[in-house]
Amino acid sequence: MTTVDLGTRFASEATDIDPGEFVRALAPELVEAHGADAGLGATRLGLAPLTLDVDGEVFTFTARAGVLDVTSGPDEALIVAMDRQAFADLVGDAASTFGLNMLGRATISRGSIDDFVAWEPVLRSLIDGRPVYEPGSLSFVGRDGSPLDLHRSFRIDDDPDDIGHFLAQAGYVHIESMFTEAEMAAVSADLDDAVAAAAFDDGQSWWARLDSGDWYAARILGFNQKSPALRELLVTERFRAISGLTDDEWVQRDPNIGDSAEGLLKKIGVVEGASDVSWHKDCSLGGHSRRCCGLTVGISVTGAGRENGELGAVAGSHRANVALLGIDGLDLPRVPLPTRTGDITVHCSCTLHMSRPPVSAERRVVYTGFGLAARPGDHRPERSQDAIRRERAALNDRVRAKQHSAPAGSRTASFDL
Repeated sequence: MTTVDLGTRFASEATDIDPGEFVRALAPELVEAHGADAGLGATRLGLAPLTLDVDGEVFTFTARAGVLDVTSGPDEALIVAMDRQAFADLVGDAASTFGLNMLGRATISRGSIDDFVAWEPVLRSLIDGRPVYEPGSLSFVGRDGSPLDLHRSFRIDDDPDDIGHFLAQAGYVHIESMFTEAEMAAVSADLDDAVAAAAFDDGQSWWARLDSGDWYAARILGFNQKSPALRELLVTERFRAISGLTDDEWVQRDPNIGDSAEGLLKKIGVVEGASDVSWHKDCSLGGHSRRCCGLTVGISVTGAGRENGELGAVAGSHRANVALLGIDGLDLPRVPLPTRTGDITVHCSCTLHMSRPPVSAERRVVYTGFGLAARPGDHRPERSQDAIRRERAALNDRVRAKQHSAPAGSRTASFDL
């Protein structure tokens, strides 16, 4: 059975835990069950002790003699404050260390955000029993047992079992010639119209600033509602064949309802705003155990290579409990995914990936995707599109503010592959 379903919690599973009860009752059980693996991970990563101050309840995670322990009281190395609900969300994987900081729900009084985020895989090891990735522990094997060619491309009419196996092993797949150049030209024209009609504070677009000082709409939310050409393509049999690549039950983002697709215009010379992104997982804000893996589909409206913003992925990173951001010290293969006009890429939501900044020509791409179908016990509350857009607009504002205030040279990580 070929699957990329890594969920271990229900989508709506409650996150209500008293921090004092965690220290007194739950933590000893977790340390007994997973403390050795978590301690090994913390030691390998060289983590300083993490102190959490949860509404006045202070306790510290420390690796001692190779075992991660949780003790009452502070340590002076890394101190992070949060309220009870934020802590419960962290324990229940509804929010990550990065997500709590990005959304202003955690305050670091000693140490740095990088120090706090580095604890993510160790906390997941202790709480969820997922050992921190050990270098050299993953292999990539084809259906016939031979080494997997991680640079291989497919066509949608190839054997779906071959494509699905590759996706499950690598965490991404490149499918050539899904759409024609004429079809992409029609989508590109719709993107031109949407960018021209966007307004800075419309809540339906994310903006980026160029080195010239000019701002432009770099990301059009709900592009499916603005592009008739795109909607026609997303309901074709060839595109929907993606849902048959694994044995999982998939639900396509509805092309006719809500913000199910985004149109990106990646220009040369962006200095501020969410345009080109360094290494990250799509579940970096939290929720991996509740909804991964989803499938993110990138439609190459224009081709993309090293000089104009191609996608890159870390093979196997969806199968590894690694940092949600960055690739420091990670030995897994980094694979560039150059595309031609009309190609698509598919990557799992917890595959580390990035996009290069264009340096010779702009890139146009549409992102949409598929999510795992709800299981018995999953109850996803209905949320209005306006509420979702407001939340995403606020996130974009935070990204821009943090990026704008960062020291020169630190605003983007390395894009080397």
